[in-house]
Amino acid sequence: MYLAGILNKFVSKFPKPLIAISLMVISGLFFVFMHSAVKYLSKEVHIFEIAFFRCALVIFVLAPIILQQGKSVFITGQPKIQFLRITTNSVAMLCFFYGISSTPLAQLTTLGFTVPIFTTILAVVFMKEKIRLRRTSALIIGFIGTLIVMRPDISIELGAVLIIFSSFLWSVCLIYIKKLTKTDSAITISLYFGIGMIPATFVMAFPVFEMIDLRQFIILIFIAITGTLAQTIMNFAFEKGELALLLPFDFLRLLWSVLIGYALFAEEPEITLWIGGFLIIGSTSYIAWRESKLK
Repeated sequence: MYLAGILNKFVSKFPKPLIAISLMVISGLFFVFMHSAVKYLSKEVHIFEIAFFRCALVIFVLAPIILQQGKSVFITGQPKIQFLRITTNSVAMLCFFYGISSTPLAQLTTLGFTVPIFTTILAVVFMKEKIRLRRTSALIIGFIGTLIVMRPDISIELGAVLIIFSSFLWSVCLIYIKKLTKTDSAITISLYFGIGMIPATFVMAFPVFEMIDLRQFIILIFIAITGTLAQTIMNFAFEKGELALLLPFDFLRLLWSVLIGYALFAEEPEITLWIGGFLIIGSTSYIAWRESKLK
């Protein structure tokens, strides 16, 4: 792959764990850039229209790789799993983007860290995986952290609920993606991610569609580029290192979110976010570490 070749040539002189950690940190930064741009633009453009352009522009972002690889990049070994992943991901993305428009940046990032918790629960329910006391305790602690961040004692915000629901759906997508990586390349998976979700996002965007100006279109291109880069770089990070090693560095996204949220949106995180975030991060880190020991 063209992009993979460039990255591998550039970083081949460094130890694999260091490369993986660096890629994970960069990926997290790009994710926060995308979320920040989505939040900023949602004040002017409807969130469903933003979601549509996020997907539609993926093919242009990946155009150099598509031209280099040709028709082979469109070939998937598991069309049924691709369809299930696209359907689930479409709902997850629409919920997440809607949540972004009404949720502080640091809070939505923290709630997004609940994905490993839901993944573990799904593994127990659908894959009949055995779970013991320590991982059960980690799940309970993570759930408590989530409640602290959401603060249901004050009010239950729709945005926060949608972020949580999106995280649950994304955990389902991760199971599909893990199966797809056995037959499809990372670029093929990313390409189907964008193209496959165009119909669903278009249906939601059409009733609220409005013409955009050049500045707004440039921001939409920025969202598509940063989102695609974030996912692609994250895939490369997982190729180089284990999840247990990389997950703690992904939590640096919370720091980037706090800094950018304060600088762009004047959002000051409450102490409950740090307490709940600490519990969620501790819970998911332990789950990832335990998974690596069980393999």
